[in-house]
Parts: sequence; C-alpha cells; structure tokens
Amino acid sequence: MRYPLLALVLAACGKSAAPAKDPPTPPPPPPTVAATPDAAPPVDAPPQPPPGQYATLADALAKVIPADARVIGFGELHARVDRAQVKSALSHFTAALPSFGDKISDLVVETFIVDPKCGQSAQTATKQMETEVKRPEATKSEIQLLADAARAAKIQPHAMTLSCADYKVLVPKGQVDPLAMLTITTRELKRIALSGVAHRDKEGNPRPWIALYGGALHNDLQPDPAIKEWSYAAAVDTATKGRFVEIDLIVPELAAPDPNSQKQPWFDLVKNAGDWIQIFKRTDHSFVVVLAKTK
Repeated sequence: MRYPLLALVLAACGKSAAPAKDPPTPPPPPPTVAATPDAAPPVDAPPQPPPGQYATLADALAKVIPADARVIGFGELHARVDRAQVKSALSHFTAALPSFGDKISDLVVETFIVDPKCGQSAQTATKQMETEVKRPEATKSEIQLLADAARAAKIQPHAMTLSCADYKVLVPKGQVDPLAMLTITTRELKRIALSGVAHRDKEGNPRPWIALYGGALHNDLQPDPAIKEWSYAAAVDTATKGRFVEIDLIVPELAAPDPNSQKQPWFDLVKNAGDWIQIFKRTDHSFVVVLAKTK
C-alpha cells in the first residue's frame, strides 16, 4: 500500500535522517510494435436454403430423379394471358437444362409445327387453338429457346405431328373442340415417346433419358379415372418396365388462384412459397416441384 508524501515526512522527523540514496533506474520503455492495417472484413457467404429446400431447379431434380430413370415426363400448369404474368415453368426448365442435358437423348415438346401442305385451313385452325388455350405470345419464343438449348446440349428436339385430317377434327365447323385437342395431344406425345424409347434402345445410345415437356395433365402416373385417357404415362411406364418418372413444375403465382390446384395435397407448398424451391413426393416416381416466387 502506498502512503501519502506528508505521512512519510512526519515519520522522518522523529528519527535521524538516513543517508540519501540515488533514485532507482527507471525500466526501459516497451519495444515499439509496428502498426498493421486492419484485416479485410470476411465476405458474407450466400444465403443457403433451409433443409429440404433447394436453391436451383437443377439441384431439386438431382434429388428426385431415380438413378434408373428412362423417360421423364415434365408437366406444367400452363402460362395464360388471364393468369399472373410471371416467369414461366418453361423458362425455368430451359435455364436448368444445361445442368443435366448430357443425360437426355431426346426432348419431346407439347407443340406442333403447321404442315404447309394442309393449306390455309390449317393456319386458321392453329390461330383458333392458340386463342382457345390463351397462351401468351411469349410462349412461342420460349419454346424456340428451349429447342435451341436442347440442340446446344446435343439433344434431339421433337414436336408433335398433325395430319390435315387432324385439323378438321380439332376445329370442326370453325369451332375448337377442346376434347379432341386433348386426345390428339396425348396420342402424339405417347407415339413419339414410345418410338424414341424403341429407337434409342436398339441404337444403344449412352444417354439414359428421354424427356417430355408439356401440360401436367398428360404425364399423370395415377390420373383420375375421368381423365385417364389423356395421360400417356401408363403406356410409357409399361414400355420402360416401370422406369417412367412424373415431375410437375409448379409456378406458385399460377397455382395460387387455380381451383384445381387448391384441392391438391401439395397446395400448402404453394401457400408457403418464397425464395426457395420445394418438393412434394407422391411416390418414388412421382413428384411435384414448387418453384420459388418470381422476384
């Protein structure tokens, strides 16, 4: 404990003064340390999706597609002019295609090219069908971009083939027959898929998948009996000995107001849609992929 200087002086007065001593040598100053610049702040890692959700469609598909898949039927809830104008499932699929395209030999798309031999009546019928299904004008460009992406990945794209007689069935007496449209679409998707499987199996193509892209009605593995005739899935599943995979790509903004979607067991994923992709598993070969909301 230190004492005040005054106390030390008073204590010294009662005693003989002690001989003066040299003051102690002060300790040397501490060594000088050169200043270093502040370290750069750490770079924030990109946000990661919660467990069971995915940042990209390619990641989600890699999770759900079985290793032994032979034909994959992608289905969508079609974009329409009377629905939300957001990024389509078709655009999402095209963007993801380079990530897994090297596994696909053929891509069948639910579209058709007008046969010029069928004359003006076919052109008129096509216009009427486009109006009936209410597809946005941008869909044509998106289909072309998908075909371009397929060719870039060395995938053979295919479109449906309609005969001149088909046009007469589709638009009898100047009015589009929606049931005939569903029937002919299913016929063509099934025909091309089965032909592709037979051809590629005989050829021995090293790419394991044939893919189809169209409406979510036609790829149903377990369709309602009332619409069973409009699904190609059962025939293709039989031809591939159980190696058909159904994947529906759902844009939440399109599904949210859709009465049929609201009845589905996966609709809670639509209500909870946000920044990440979610998956609903129906069976080991049937999945619903709910895409992230458009930013």
